[in-house]
Amino acid sequence: MKPFLRYSLLGLLAVMTFLLLLAPATLVTDRVVERLPGFSVQNVSGSVTDGIAQGLHWRGNRIEQMSWDWQPLALLSGWLEVGLRSDDPDLQAIGKAAIAFDRSLRLRDASGRMSLSRLAALAGHKSPAQGILEFSLRDLYLDANARPLSAYGAVHVLNLRVELRQPLNLGDFTLQLTPVEPAGIQGVIEDHDGPLALQGTVKLFPDGRYRVDGQAAVRDPANQALRQALSLLGPPDANGRWPLNFSGVLAR
Repeated sequence: MKPFLRYSLLGLLAVMTFLLLLAPATLVTDRVVERLPGFSVQNVSGSVTDGIAQGLHWRGNRIEQMSWDWQPLALLSGWLEVGLRSDDPDLQAIGKAAIAFDRSLRLRDASGRMSLSRLAALAGHKSPAQGILEFSLRDLYLDANARPLSAYGAVHVLNLRVELRQPLNLGDFTLQLTPVEPAGIQGVIEDHDGPLALQGTVKLFPDGRYRVDGQAAVRDPANQALRQALSLLGPPDANGRWPLNFSGVLAR
């Protein structure tokens, strides 16, 4: 390549980078508004690569503040990555989100805490479950259709309660996530000595299929309310445990 052409391309790249750094953060939020019906933001400041959005509204939920900052070194491995942070009393999260050229997604070094009711509302669903969800993920990979391919980390559900005929306290639970070969995720479920004794495994496959195998039991034999609720699953086995074996396909 001739020196003049090489220096011209470097100069053009420098100008484009400079313009990108100066571009207003509203370019980011405007694209999100276009893609998510019902999404709105009250105030936006900063630039495309380092911005803050305040007063976010979506599906009847409000997030006080969301900030992001571009991670330029991730381009060397083929990812467009930003660091994200949510500052809200009911939804706290931090992590690095990235998209590749094939539109696959990646989440790294992510942790957060939110209520189960808030999570269900953000997903557009109503849930009888109440409690707190905490997660700590070293990495999570999704395909272009946002289906999980691989994950490593843990999800904790604290003070889980459900509203059936009456409020039922179930306890605390942990889901440990590890990748499986050639692709997919396995999760190991454990309880923490609460009212509901629960153990099992969850398997997620790249094509969206999932399978759950495990067993549940009532830790306190005198807890008739929980025993009656579990009877909806059918009769227990000879050891007083209810088998959990079901499968399906994740909704798109």
